Amino acid sequence: MVFDTTDISRECATALLRSLLGSELSVTGIRRLHGGMINSVLELATDGEPPLVVAKLSSEPGHGGFEWEHRVLEWYRRNTSFPVPEPYGVDTSGSIFAGSCLMMERLPGENLGHARLTASGRAAVEQQMARILAELHESRRPTYGSALDPPEQGHERWLEKFGPQIRSEFNAVADRLSPHARAVIRTELHRLEQWLPESGRPTLVHGDLWATNIIVDPNAPGGPRISGFVDGGCNYADVEYELAYLLVFHTVGGVFFREYAQFHPLREGFDVRCRLYWLNTMLLHVRVFGDVHYVQASERLAGELEALRAHW
Repeated sequence: MVFDTTDISRECATALLRSLLGSELSVTGIRRLHGGMINSVLELATDGEPPLVVAKLSSEPGHGGFEWEHRVLEWYRRNTSFPVPEPYGVDTSGSIFAGSCLMMERLPGENLGHARLTASGRAAVEQQMARILAELHESRRPTYGSALDPPEQGHERWLEKFGPQIRSEFNAVADRLSPHARAVIRTELHRLEQWLPESGRPTLVHGDLWATNIIVDPNAPGGPRISGFVDGGCNYADVEYELAYLLVFHTVGGVFFREYAQFHPLREGFDVRCRLYWLNTMLLHVRVFGDVHYVQASERLAGELEALRAHW
């Protein structure tokens, strides 16, 4: 996959800033931020307030994903205390520059993957994250699906949502996998009812929690502090989907789960069910990024599922 490295001049950035913020600010500097796995993410320095702004850019005009993300950020800020950046505006017209732009608040600090933290600072951040997510996960509704849609448009059963999702990811990349892994995954996807029995209530999740989407201020008064979260999906899902994602890239460890379990104890068998969610994540990464290590991880998980199934 070719990453979007769209760039803009100060003059163009200033025109976008003034259009979206309705101000007379000028852009005095531009810096590329860490992250931006798909879109280009820039920090714009200004000559006033706010002094810093984040601009997400795509080379494609009409980028519907930016309009959706703007709505997601507004929904979180309006309906929850979950910390996300304030969205300033979105332009997908292509009239100011040949692409699309979403501007938002610049949260203090940097993403967790690049934050320099001591062991005690890292532990403090994991405890904060556990408490923040425990509160987010208090939000429930009767059906699974996007929080932006009415509950009656959602699914009554989790597998009605997750089943088609993981099957679609598998079908998109099946030819990249070894014949054995392909056969194992195909077989186990027919057994999803056994792997994922219905037990988790529809719970509000972020949906893409890994280090790059967690912003931490290492120099906050009183010690490192989570400033907020970016790139959230604003969905109601089985909460294990979220918790498994936190493990797949080693974003958190035991400190997080010990703190989180004080609010929401983990269900028995979570350590086994994780593998289905990890497989879904790896298949998605094969599709989007194509790296061979994601293929290998998918094949390794297929082997683990096969071994676990043999002991049932």
